[in-house]
Amino acid sequence: MSLSKNSELTGLELKIELSEEPSVRRIAGADILGNVFSSLIIGVPLDYSAGLNLVGIISSRVFATPINIATGGPYGRWREKVFEFTKTDERNSWIRKKLVEIAAFNSFQIPIYATAVAIASAISEGAVDLEKVKEGVEYLAIASPIIGPVKGYFMNVSRRILGVRSAEEGAYKNRG
Repeated sequence: MSLSKNSELTGLELKIELSEEPSVRRIAGADILGNVFSSLIIGVPLDYSAGLNLVGIISSRVFATPINIATGGPYGRWREKVFEFTKTDERNSWIRKKLVEIAAFNSFQIPIYATAVAIASAISEGAVDLEKVKEGVEYLAIASPIIGPVKGYFMNVSRRILGVRSAEEGAYKNRG
């Protein structure tokens, strides 16, 4: 990897000239970075709106970060599969791409969130509180038209910074 002589910093984006396609490790790393960063940006206001104080917000983000690290790579690959399945790419309309982001988010992140709430309630209350799981899933589904595309945006920015194609462009294509 080398920096182009004409590279310019524009906002968060650094244009990088690559001599070859990025490795699967770099793609996954970009997705992990984007997943963790978006979780912090999205999660703090959600935690605050849920009534958590500063200690609660910090605890929530500390607990969420390992989960986001573990799921970042698989979620990035999942996003690409949903874009591929719906035959959506960078040439499609803005609204279509956002709808695909929502579908990817709802089909991947909501089950993970439901599992996390179930485990947390089992630990804190001695049993899984299905009502809390249901309420959490409903709230996340209602918020997903905002959260899904925002998370996708941060993941694509992270990919651009690390010289990886967006999910719409298919960084994992021809990689198995």
